[in-house]
Amino acid sequence: MDLNGQTVLITGAASGIGRGTARRFAERGARRIACLDVHEAGLMSAVEDLRALDVEVLPLLADLGQVDQIRRAFAELNAAFGRLDAAALIGGYSWRGETLDVTPEQWDHMINVNLRGAFFCCQEALRIMYPQGSGAIVTMSADAAFFPIHGFAVQAAGKGGIAHMTQTLGLEAARRGVRVNSVSPGIVRVQPTGAARPPEPQLRRDATTPPPQTGEDLPEQTAAGRWNSVEQVADTIVFLCSEAGSGINGQLIHVNGGGYFSLRY
Repeated sequence: MDLNGQTVLITGAASGIGRGTARRFAERGARRIACLDVHEAGLMSAVEDLRALDVEVLPLLADLGQVDQIRRAFAELNAAFGRLDAAALIGGYSWRGETLDVTPEQWDHMINVNLRGAFFCCQEALRIMYPQGSGAIVTMSADAAFFPIHGFAVQAAGKGGIAHMTQTLGLEAARRGVRVNSVSPGIVRVQPTGAARPPEPQLRRDATTPPPQTGEDLPEQTAAGRWNSVEQVADTIVFLCSEAGSGINGQLIHVNGGGYFSLRY
């Protein structure tokens, strides 16, 4: 999975899977990395870590819920680097709320950041990649879109939309030399960035809802019986962007250790 001096972009690079993926790109040979996030302190910390690996890094402070900021960030990337070989669109967040309590404002915020933001990042990446005749994009779906969990209807809508959007983009882009795939992580322990998000309402629990398990019990609900690691997800993303993954396009790959016995939490 040698990336051989490529130029890459990672959204959500301030922490968690995004930060781990940026580091993996650097370790696999990428030499120009654009890091995009809304959380400035976390973003600059990630940038300094990458620069210690002798990588040219471009920090891009942008809110994925604002299309004008996305376009400005990609324009800055193009002006600085002049090309884009791979884009890992990881930015976004998980959010949970009882369906009866979700407000239009909460819906709009979630969908704007997770689905709308991913679409317009893809659009801007393709604007750079099509003239090159090459490139790879990896979007970030979520297992909550495929394994129903109480309170995740909005998350499922946004992340499920990303997965199906990716199939269509893969078809559109294939004959222009660009591949578009999606990764759906399983249960991964990550540190939050502290970026603002709408508050989650308290979940209602009644006779129709099985009692929840605690977060610490989550690994026992997976087939593998353990947390998935940030590195496992990052390695899959890097593989899909590399020549080793050049035959894969328009696909969704679950990185969850084999699925779940149940998801009660």
